[in-house]
Amino acid sequence: MTKPLFLARLCGTQEEMGAQHGKLVADDAARLLEFYRTMPERTLAGDMSGVGGAIGRAMIRGLANAWQSRLAKERPAELLGRSRAFAVAAGSTPDVVRAMATMDTLQNCVSLVARAKLGPFANPVAPRVAAAAIPACSSIIAWGDATEDGELLFSRNFDFPGVGVWDAAPAFVVCVPEVGQRYGFFATRGADTPVVTVVNEAGLVLAPHTRWHTGVTWGGAMIVDVVHDIARRAESLEDAIRIARERPVSSSWGIAIGSAREKSALVLEIAGPKLEVVRPAPGASYLVCANRYRSAPMQSGQFAASAAWALHSERRERRLRALVDARTSKLTAEMLARFMGDRRDVDAPAQTRRLGGIPAQPTNVHCAVVMPSKRRALVGVDQAPCCEGRWAEIAWSWDGPAGGWESTSLGESGFTAAMRDDLVAPQDEATRHVHDAARAYETTHDLPATRAAIERAIEAAPDDPSLRLSAAWLAMESGDLAHAVRQVERGLRQETEPYRRGQLLLWGARAARTVDPAQSIRWSDELARLSGPHVDELKAAARRRYRGRPHVNFMMADAY
Repeated sequence: MTKPLFLARLCGTQEEMGAQHGKLVADDAARLLEFYRTMPERTLAGDMSGVGGAIGRAMIRGLANAWQSRLAKERPAELLGRSRAFAVAAGSTPDVVRAMATMDTLQNCVSLVARAKLGPFANPVAPRVAAAAIPACSSIIAWGDATEDGELLFSRNFDFPGVGVWDAAPAFVVCVPEVGQRYGFFATRGADTPVVTVVNEAGLVLAPHTRWHTGVTWGGAMIVDVVHDIARRAESLEDAIRIARERPVSSSWGIAIGSAREKSALVLEIAGPKLEVVRPAPGASYLVCANRYRSAPMQSGQFAASAAWALHSERRERRLRALVDARTSKLTAEMLARFMGDRRDVDAPAQTRRLGGIPAQPTNVHCAVVMPSKRRALVGVDQAPCCEGRWAEIAWSWDGPAGGWESTSLGESGFTAAMRDDLVAPQDEATRHVHDAARAYETTHDLPATRAAIERAIEAAPDDPSLRLSAAWLAMESGDLAHAVRQVERGLRQETEPYRRGQLLLWGARAARTVDPAQSIRWSDELARLSGPHVDELKAAARRRYRGRPHVNFMMADAY
């Protein structure tokens, strides 16, 4: 169960606001800071065991700490002061501000591996870094002719390997600085992060999306500071572009920005010092953003460890665009909320899925639809995926007392909140079990608990082929090849999409090689005859010798 939605208003200098926030959320901050402190080693080496695992984790910890320290040194003084004041007020030490650069450094580590052509970017010998990457965020920005009242709507799914942590305590925090504009940010209780989904009083809404590019750099700005600066200084889309160019960033991002005043939007595509601007097509009244670069200059240097990486983003983007185009009435905030909770693969829309290239990701730890001109928002307040289940409709005033309140007792806070259960279908039993699997796998790499949860999900939704594929991978990782073969057999009865079917055939043939050689040959032969987008990649993989156990990213429906 999640905690009630937390709403806060901070006032004063950046340092004073950091201290106010830290004091209000001290208990949650301690939990969250520890999560971020250990995230690089858990994410990149969570499946390593024994002496080698200990050495690997220590090496990753050292690299991450060094990179984070470098980025922290280049932060603007007042924002660094805010983070330190927050940490101290929350009962921690100032040095934990390094953790603010966790996502920058994680993405940069994957980019370095790609640049050096290591791991799955060259061969499947050392795939852990790529297997850990989870590119999955989605946004729809709509305005003008597309929306019911012509006003701008900004919907956003934030997908992040923090299930059970980030989704456990949703929050919305308003900042009233002494200098600059007032702005608010959606986060989890205990995170002083004006970066995930941010709205300011000029009507700009901002949401960064993970990208993968080789052009990252050792130094540069952290994404939290770039978005923070735009939020407090920008009044227009051109302002946002100018501010983003002032301090080149270290990592690779796509920042979706909508402007209620201008009734338009754009995406800032960033890779280290490079920045390109993607604008709507002429005459368009909506823009969709996910995790792939759209500008030609940025597509040079973009990478993917497999076709599944690209499909994971491409299909979410195409599905959201198809939902908008197929609408029979003007868009409302409620409609966009339902779109963000969609469970259909655009290339196989007849089947409901819980994993793969769908908007409703298991790692969706924050979902919101922001109506900036009205100072209102719909916020998912259920456990991940937050785009389903319980929602809250909130409204806020930029003015009001400083302090923090839970949505159940707002008083004269200047906030209102009403719970809603009429937006997206409640989470079904299978989805709740996938939540448990995601939490076990991403936080502690508890393979038995993950397998048990996925098996329970299959019992609740036996016709979902994405669960069968994931169960097969997890069984292979556990050394249970016979069970992997059984799951592949059942998955093939249901799977119609060529690439996903090819994945089942590839891994089924590998699993059956020792327990049922004849079946392995039949599946290999079927894969050789299969046709469809990106299937050639799987055929090439089948021709290579495969040894060992898979490293699984079942959230992205891929394994190495």
